[in-house]
Order: sequence, then structure tokens, then C-alpha cells
Amino acid sequence: LASLSTWDSARVEQPQLRSAVEHALAVAAPLPGVAPGLLLYLETLFEEHWEEAWDIEPVLEHVRFVGERWSRLAAQGQAVDAEVAGLVLQMIELLAVKMVCNDAGYTGSLAAWSDLAGRVADRAERMLVDAASCPRSPLSTFMIERAGGDVRYYRALCLATRAVFDHFTTGEGEVDGAIRALREAEESLPDGIDRSEMRAHRYALEALAASGEQPWLQVEHGQVVYLYPFGLYEDVAADGTSAGTPPSAVSLPKDLIDTARRAAYDWTLAGCSVNEHPQAKVSEDLSLCDIWKGDDPLDRQFRGMTITLPDLELTDVDRPDAEPQALTVELRLSELGNHCLRIGLQLSGATPPQVYAAMVRVAPECGNLTALGTPLRMVESGPAAPQWRRLSDFANQVIFDLAGQLARTMDRQVRCSARPGMYHVLLSVDRASIVSPSTGTVEPVRTAAELLSAFGAQPLCNPVRDGMGAVAEWLRYPVDAARLPVVDVPGFAGDLLMRSCNTTLMMAPGTPSYQMRSLAETAEFVASLEGMFAGWQDQLAGYHQAVLEQLAEMTARLDRSRAEPDEAAISSAGHHRDVEGLTELQGRLEAQQLRMHAFVMSSRTVLMFLTAPSLVTSPAIRVTIDRLLVAARFGELRAEFEDMVDKVLADRAGALVEASMRRQQEWALAAARAARERE
Repeated sequence: LASLSTWDSARVEQPQLRSAVEHALAVAAPLPGVAPGLLLYLETLFEEHWEEAWDIEPVLEHVRFVGERWSRLAAQGQAVDAEVAGLVLQMIELLAVKMVCNDAGYTGSLAAWSDLAGRVADRAERMLVDAASCPRSPLSTFMIERAGGDVRYYRALCLATRAVFDHFTTGEGEVDGAIRALREAEESLPDGIDRSEMRAHRYALEALAASGEQPWLQVEHGQVVYLYPFGLYEDVAADGTSAGTPPSAVSLPKDLIDTARRAAYDWTLAGCSVNEHPQAKVSEDLSLCDIWKGDDPLDRQFRGMTITLPDLELTDVDRPDAEPQALTVELRLSELGNHCLRIGLQLSGATPPQVYAAMVRVAPECGNLTALGTPLRMVESGPAAPQWRRLSDFANQVIFDLAGQLARTMDRQVRCSARPGMYHVLLSVDRASIVSPSTGTVEPVRTAAELLSAFGAQPLCNPVRDGMGAVAEWLRYPVDAARLPVVDVPGFAGDLLMRSCNTTLMMAPGTPSYQMRSLAETAEFVASLEGMFAGWQDQLAGYHQAVLEQLAEMTARLDRSRAEPDEAAISSAGHHRDVEGLTELQGRLEAQQLRMHAFVMSSRTVLMFLTAPSLVTSPAIRVTIDRLLVAARFGELRAEFEDMVDKVLADRAGALVEASMRRQQEWALAAARAARERE
């Protein structure tokens, strides 16, 4: 049962885990005083899981399972402490509601978060009444204290989230009252997680109160692009071979793209039939600007193909009655291997909390939209069509479906390289304003300096964090213009290009949109390179694993041969088969090494092209890409890849095999010579 408290509990066999839970409940139910203790232990495990993980779905499933099984036991009359155990079960169910409430906060919601916090407080009050009506005991005393703390916590949280929402909606939020409620709740709670969270909420609202009269930034028109880079590679078979042509960093992407151009109309991606949906289409290129039409002597270019999927519908959690926003979806495959899923969203009249919500939406830690009744779904899809809890879930399904379709179509072991944190957000601000909360007057932002100095610029200038710790925590993000990661590129006075580890901000108010498009394409290109490196590293890791497996097989054969001491064994058919097998294994390893050397050479060819002047047509664009590469730590990624290449190829597997074969032959000759001498 203890594995219920760990974030990786999914690695435990779920049927086995649920069987253990069910057995424990069945054993405890008829024993006086045992079931409440068991349920309290389970509640503690669930809370420990919550402390470690942002993904609460696994623990919510276990909570539902415990509730169902206990209700069944109670209905069958097997529970001797049904009343007290039922009270503890209330606490478990309240914990689940608290999880959903806090999860709403990381969707970027404020109004819905406030409503949920109020419901949690109401439910905690009912549990407080029920616990107070039970006979006094250490357990009832504990539950009274817990329920009372929850009431104070979530009443204060309800006020705090509503105050921030009202401030940026009507300019009339009760910020001071919310701060008082947070301070009172904080002081009433014991030191621990709840008190530290109250303090974090209070700090954020105090930052808002200190800037309450300042005009705040509003993005009047802009675009958010969510990029999910990924790599594609060919898995190495157990015998060290590949199903098709040898994997190459140059030939494999071209083979994949040629296949996709021919077959993509017959594919189904994320439940969408490309051929049947009216919005889905396949383009034989990437629809890029002509800045990528470089004059390369080997005819290399940044080119590829695009699969356009239907728009996604996104409902504003805080404004569910408003018209849903449409997110464009493009799956881009590149001949260089820097593939990505590109999802675009228009911003219009976005307040700082709305910009923050748009930025954090990219992350796998983002809250569950389905739990709030606003799941992601494709436009023009039926009621049975797939829905997604968050944007990263949709991206994962599209990318893994693509790899599966390519593998089936090509009859090759195509795999994808992706990980939860491999994403990038590009925010392009076309127009912005400064809004006065007291008078409502609006002044346009004319330069990047005005943008950076405005209150509310914090979400634009900082990376997406790995989670959320307080109401409007972005209020405390640092914005020090002298220390911001500004990328110095050719442009105009008043322009801005800034890149963090997972975000890019662009603002060029005096630049035509088509020139902004060129700049955006360079930023997206650089952001997508992470997927290329991921695919290469997985290709190398697959090669290394195959070599290890073959070396283990060779060792087993050598050990078996050495165990045959007499002349008859040496001359036996089995011994000759072992020698032939070792010879064949040596040949496979040598061929595999040649394939990997070819892969490494082709990878280095791509890396050289990425830094070559012939990648683009303009020297100024080349400078822009070079400086973006520096900001993206391209040199470090390249060095890490080269280091991995050196380590993998330095294993000298071929030399080991050759030496082992030579020792095997020497041993056989020595054994034969000894046999002749005995004769």
C-alpha cells in the first residue's frame, strides 16, 4: 500500500495494488477500531502523493476505488465502525475535492478557482459539524482540527482568487480584505504545507496591493505559438540490424517525409481521419518565407511537409459562456530532423492573468480542463470524439500516433523522441496598451522599454515554471530590464526579442507583420532543434543497447565453448555451430558499427549546415539565428551529443569481439594440439 504515496506508483501493477487495497479494507471492516485507522492511513498516503506530484489523476482513481469498495462493504453490513469510518471517508473525499480545486489554479483560472475554493470550504464545514457530533476521541479531535483548518484556508483562498480576478476585470477587487483573511488563516495554522501556502498567497496579494494604483499592461493583439519539438528515429533490432535501409540523420527524415506525403491522407491522428475531416489537409512543404531559400552547393534546405489538423476549441474556464477560442494545429516534419507540433492561439485584449494562463497552458503540469467541464476538443467533432485534459496530452497523442502510422506504412521500427518538458512558447505582441485601474484610460505601448516597465509584464518576461505555488504568483516574478535575456539582433529602435529556457517574446511595434513573420520563423526553427537532438540521442542509445545485448550473447557462447574440454567436443557439430555463430555475430557487430559511423557522420553534416551561411539568404537573418542559437544553448547541446558519440563509439566492441574470437581460436588449437600429443 505504501506505493500509493509515490508519484511513480503507476509502475506498480495496478490490479495487484487495487487487490491489496480491497483485501485490506475487507480484513479491516469487521474488526472493531481497525477500519478508521486504515482509512486514515490511506488518506495520509494520498496526501503524500499530492505533495510529490502535479498529476493527480492516479490518486483520484484510487480515492474513487476506496470509496466504492467501502460503500459496498458498509451496504453488506460487514463494517462494524461504519459511522466513524464514514467520517474518515468524508475526509478522503474532501481531500480529492481539494486536489481538484488547487488543480484548477494551474489552468490559469481565477474565478473558477475561487468558486471551487468556496465549495471546499462549505464541504469542510459540513465535515466539521459531523465530527463535532461524534463522541469525543483522539480521532474526532483530529478531524475537528483538520476540518476547521480547511475552512479557514479555503475561505481565505476564495477571497484571494476573487480579489485578483475582480482587480483585473473591474478594477474593484477587495485586495486588502483578502490579505487580512490570508494573514488570519496563516496565523491560525500550524507550521507546515498549508501555512507556507497561505504565506505564498499573501505575498502575491501584497505585491498586487503595493502596485494596485499602477496602470497595468494589456495585450491588445498578439499570438501565442505552442511548440512541441520531437525527434524520429529507427529502432535497432535485437540482432543489431534495422528493418530497412541503415538509419541516417540525413536519409531517414527524407524517407519519413516522402512516406508522409504519399500516405498521410489515409492516416488517423488523435482520432481524426485526415481524409474525412473538412479542416484536415496535407501540404507538401512547410509554407515558410523565402529567407530559407539558401544557396547551398549540396541543395540542402530547411524544408519538409505539413499535416494540418482541425482546430482545437478552447473554452475560457473563467468565462464559460464566451465564444470558444480556436487553436490552429500543424504537424511539421523537417528534412533536417527538427520536427514539431505547432499550435497557434490569437490573443485579444488579454490582461496579465490571461497572458499567464496562456503561457502555462503548454506545460504537462497544467491543470485538468476536463475536471472543470471545459475539455479540449476538435471543431466539428461529434459527441463521441476524443477530448483532452490538457494541451500536452493532445500533443503526446498526435506525436505518438504519427510515429505509429509511419512505422506501419513503412514497415520499419520508427520511434518518436519526446519528453514532458520538451516544449516552447513563443509570444508575439503586435499591439499593447497600459490600462489605468482607477480611470479606465488606455495608453498605447510604443516601445519595448515601455512594455518591460509596465506592471503586468511579468508573465511575458519569465519562463514557464514547473507548477504553481500561489494565487497570481506571477506578480512576484522579477522583471529587471538590465538582467533580462534579451537577444541582440538586427532590428529597429524600440524592438524586442527575448529568449528564456522555454519561452520567446517578440515585440516590434513599428515593423510590418510580414517582417515579424520572418523573425518568428527563425525563433521557431531554433526552438525545434531540441527534438532533433533528442532523436539522435535515442538513436545512439538504441545502438549501444543492441551492442550490449550482442556482447552478452557472445559471452554466453564463449563460456559454453570453454566448458567443452575433450577432443570429441572440439570436433562436434555443436562446437562448429558455436564458432560459426561467433563469426556471424562478429560480422553483425562490425556492420552495426559501420552503420553508426555513417549515422554520426550524417549528424555532423546536419550540424555543420545549421551553422553555415547557406542556411538562409540574408546575412542579417544568419546573425539573428546565430544569436538565438547561443541563447538556446545550442553549443552545449552539440557538445553533449558529441560527448555521447565519443562514449558510445569508444566502447571498441569490434575490438573486443575480435580479441575474443582470437582467444577462442587459440584455445581450440591448443586443445587440439594437446589431444594429438596424448595420442
